[in-house]
Amino acid sequence: MRDGDPARILVLSSRPDILQAVADAAAEIDPPPEVRGLFGRPLTVLPTDLILVDVAEPRATMPYLHRRFGAASALVALVDGAWVDRLGSALAEDWTDYLFYPLNAAELGLVWRKHTSPAEAPDLNLDVDESGHIRVVFPSHVRYQRAVVERVVVACRHLADLDRETAFRLRVTLGEAVANAILYGSGDRPGAVVRVSAKADAEGLRVKVSDEGSGFDPDAVPDPVSAEGIGRPRGRGLFLLRQLADGVAFNETGNRVTLSFRGAPDPLVRIEPLLRRFADVTGLRFRLDRLFEDGSQVLFDSWENDEESSGPEEVRETWPLGDAGRLRLVHEPASRGEAAATLLAGWIGAVAEGEQSRERLLARRLRRERVLAELEIARDLQLKLLPPPEDFRDLGRIAARCDPALSLGGDFYYLVRLAGGCLGVMLGDVSSHGPSAALIMARTLSAVVLATGVEAEPAAVLDAMHGQLRAALDATEMYMTLFYGVIDPGRGELRYANAGHPYAYLLGSSGVRRLTALDPPVGVAAVRSYRQARVPAAGETLLAFTDGLAELSDPLETPDARVRRRIDRGDLDPEVLVAALFADSDDEMRLDDRTAVAASL
Repeated sequence: MRDGDPARILVLSSRPDILQAVADAAAEIDPPPEVRGLFGRPLTVLPTDLILVDVAEPRATMPYLHRRFGAASALVALVDGAWVDRLGSALAEDWTDYLFYPLNAAELGLVWRKHTSPAEAPDLNLDVDESGHIRVVFPSHVRYQRAVVERVVVACRHLADLDRETAFRLRVTLGEAVANAILYGSGDRPGAVVRVSAKADAEGLRVKVSDEGSGFDPDAVPDPVSAEGIGRPRGRGLFLLRQLADGVAFNETGNRVTLSFRGAPDPLVRIEPLLRRFADVTGLRFRLDRLFEDGSQVLFDSWENDEESSGPEEVRETWPLGDAGRLRLVHEPASRGEAAATLLAGWIGAVAEGEQSRERLLARRLRRERVLAELEIARDLQLKLLPPPEDFRDLGRIAARCDPALSLGGDFYYLVRLAGGCLGVMLGDVSSHGPSAALIMARTLSAVVLATGVEAEPAAVLDAMHGQLRAALDATEMYMTLFYGVIDPGRGELRYANAGHPYAYLLGSSGVRRLTALDPPVGVAAVRSYRQARVPAAGETLLAFTDGLAELSDPLETPDARVRRRIDRGDLDPEVLVAALFADSDDEMRLDDRTAVAASL
């Protein structure tokens, strides 16, 4: 829809409740758009109409929609927010955009919620301190929900030693609480955030989800299985939370919920029945205490409630429990049961050793979580070094995406604004991935900033970079493939230098042209001076990607690849091409970093 044009909304759905919800929300827009249902009434639909599609409708498949409305139609999926994760790949593949149901007037006013997969969600830093306190603060947007839930659940499983059943209950309830905080609490206001924290102790696990909304009264929400509540479309999932969590508590304003889960019983408490049985069989009187710096805990006392005097006591032994204190065994004089006392002491010693091993395991898990958290922060910082494509949109259509295989990677792209309305586009692939490759990548970005500030031509830029990087590449025994092109719209040409990079193309009316390597990769062989080439590029699109997107075959040479089909259809929009490249790549099986950049001026 263009400014000033009448708004027409077509809802492709067999569900009257969705049609009514859209009509009610549309009535709040000034001027209100026309809302029609497709089924049960023939309509003449123009490709410029906005089409909201209920993806639960069996006939709402892409081939049917494209035949019915034409490939140029703006197809907007209408989904329940709870389903967005399950439909993520489909939504990212073919849909123009999507809206959540229930809708509101702002969304019908074309304030969209763009789909981003969890792997793409930026600025998601999970902090785990030395006491095992987990914290994460993230923007209030549903695209973060899945990533937050999965990372918090994984961390809690390590730190709280959750069993599979408790982890499942945590995953479901945390997902519901985070969705509530986003959709009904903080909302999608710029700068709004949601906070999640978790802390494990001897009593179990407590997870808090806080939003910036005005809150609500949980006691005012009817029981969904009651006569009053059974017909209500929304209940904030309170029934689900209370059924699956061991405890649910809200703060006074209702914008923070605390979910409690009982932990596994303390192993030392669990042995109490065995100690009682031992005392009954052997007749030995004894007491087992756990000692702390500021007190003690009686784990078992066979003298308890004994009408007879406890008699003389003898401290048999104490055993360390690491941070959990010490165990102390006190029994009646050994002369009254030497064999039993020796057997008991050996057993308690084994229990203490096992408990120490458990403490050491939890400590290792905590250290591991801290390392993972630090790697996540490093990953975010690394990706922030890459220039955002939207900063260059005034020059033309530009898209880029970098996805390391590990927390850190060696792929990168770079964009630079040059004199005369030109755009510099660089893509590099370091020969490894992980921290060492990330360090070379950071050095390379520093080198390209310096080189492009002085040199204008691609070959001269690579010459300058090679001089800065040669020592680092030799020391690490690494190399990199490197492509750098300058798109010059004034001359209608592309000037480029290519150091061993195999996946660089120019796409346009003359078809697909591979921009072949002119020199070996940087760091492989001594190069006195890099070469460059000049090709006509008026109205064409530059596309370059790394080998992580071509692990089995070059997607541009594979006829059934999504990106190839779009090129054959003449759809050379950079965002479409980059999205199709990543859709072609097998995310589950990938072993290498994946990066792509596309630009057309």
